[in-house]
Amino acid sequence: MDIMTVVFMYINLGLEHILTGYDHLLFLLALIIAAERFTVILKIITAFTIAHSITLCLAALGLVPVYPKWIEAGIALTICYVAIENFFVKSFRWRWVLTFLFGLIHGLGFASAISEIGFHQSYLVTSLISFNVGIELGQLGIVAILLPLFAQLRRQGSVYSWFFRGASACIFAIGLFWLAQRLGWIV
Repeated sequence: MDIMTVVFMYINLGLEHILTGYDHLLFLLALIIAAERFTVILKIITAFTIAHSITLCLAALGLVPVYPKWIEAGIALTICYVAIENFFVKSFRWRWVLTFLFGLIHGLGFASAISEIGFHQSYLVTSLISFNVGIELGQLGIVAILLPLFAQLRRQGSVYSWFFRGASACIFAIGLFWLAQRLGWIV
């Protein structure tokens, strides 16, 4: 297998993982739904990217252990926290710091997913970088689709307020369900 085949294969796997990783998408939605300015969203996305890239690499290289049950429960907990925070925080200027910390947990989730697929051993670094690029392309695509929609809703004033609160409540409920499910409290 040549290097370009590996690059495209792992970019595709990263794209597939993020687009079918509903928990990561819901977390992303909870983060960007509250941000009012593009610069804030850019900081949030960048912090998330850097953080999950760090733990993805560390776990993929075997330097950090991965405990899927706890990581998946942790991801659900991050979703719940951000959704609840949406109701109480007045400024999201510093949300990128929290997002960085939570991104570390999400990176371990990405590592857990890729460990099931495995890396091409001859191209370990290339596979890892390509997988991460695929995740980023997927995230950027989602953000590029949602931001104009959210901007349009914001112009509606009270409509956005209702949408924001309703979406945050739904995100919390789904995150709580996943948390209970992943901890084995419900089947």
